[in-house]
Amino acid sequence: VAWSDRWDIYLLGGVNNDAIYLSMINSLMMTSFLAAVVFVIMVRTLRKDLAIYNDLELDLTEEDVQEESGWKLVHGDVFRPPSTSPLLLSVAVGTGAQIGTSVSITLIFAILKIVNPMNKGAMLSAIIFLY
Repeated sequence: VAWSDRWDIYLLGGVNNDAIYLSMINSLMMTSFLAAVVFVIMVRTLRKDLAIYNDLELDLTEEDVQEESGWKLVHGDVFRPPSTSPLLLSVAVGTGAQIGTSVSITLIFAILKIVNPMNKGAMLSAIIFLY
């Protein structure tokens, strides 16, 4: 295989394209399943804890109230929507949106052949520059 044609089997398609697609679907399904398991565990834990805290009466003495620690001290502030800006704006300003946007733009540049994946470090440099 010539040096200039070494990526053709991956970029133009090869003999066994079905295996690649099945592997991608398998990876997506496993990731979705594991994310769902973590989500169910977190919802159960939070629902039980929040039900306990909401059932506490206000006239209890300090000895009756359990000592709270960690996230339990600020659970009321964490789950309260922001008062000064819409929730969508709060989410969009976060770091996750910046990383997602920079990766998406870099992939679009790679599809349009503006960024060459053959050049070592070009994709990573583009992501860091866009971030």
